[in-house]
Amino acid sequence: MSLLDVIFPIQCPGCGQWDTPLCDACGENIGPPVDVSASLPHLSRVQSDGTEISLFPVWALSSYEDTKEIIRAWKDQPSDALDAAIGTRVARAVAGTADTLASRTLDVVPVPSRPARYRRDTYIAGTIADSVARGIAAGAAAPLTVRSRDLFMPRRGRQRGRSRRERRQRDAVHTYPSPSGLSILLVDDVATTGATLEACWRALADHEVLGAVCVSAVIPSSEFADLRSRPLNLE
Repeated sequence: MSLLDVIFPIQCPGCGQWDTPLCDACGENIGPPVDVSASLPHLSRVQSDGTEISLFPVWALSSYEDTKEIIRAWKDQPSDALDAAIGTRVARAVAGTADTLASRTLDVVPVPSRPARYRRDTYIAGTIADSVARGIAAGAAAPLTVRSRDLFMPRRGRQRGRSRRERRQRDAVHTYPSPSGLSILLVDDVATTGATLEACWRALADHEVLGAVCVSAVIPSSEFADLRSRPLNLE
């Protein structure tokens, strides 16, 4: 145990257990991917026959009810320990998606955040993207190039506390120059309404968005558990 551990003891943000950045019980809430796209209204489109479909699948690894304290702590201040603990869980959870999602090259792209998060080193979407890329590459049976790649410029405006209408009026997403025709998997920490993911999809018109991975979704824990019990279609 280091002197820093004595002065600033490590504690699981989910349950308060000492001497661990993330206890096993809380970590188990981050599990196999669940398709939550049908619960994200901003991604829904009505077809000519009246049925609704989503722009692309969104896979969440947990219910926000079960992981909100962990994610809040992770976003509050930089933590190498949480980066490693949660990153390991995320990489393990997405490893099974490799052969379905990827062709020869896959770009794993974190959604943009406010400039302050980049300055404070609390841009956890970027850390999650690195873990997702690592997990998919490790789980691929065939040769595969997986890159964690930043395509989005920092975004102005806040999401928290805004109505759906205000979220729609938020500044558009802008991208850095990039070659067209990329196969992209978007990554975010929390899926709420799908507004940010939709904005990213619009900005990536020259690319193919295969889907998105989020650590959690704002879905009741019981509903998420029901979705997790069903067979998952990754296509």
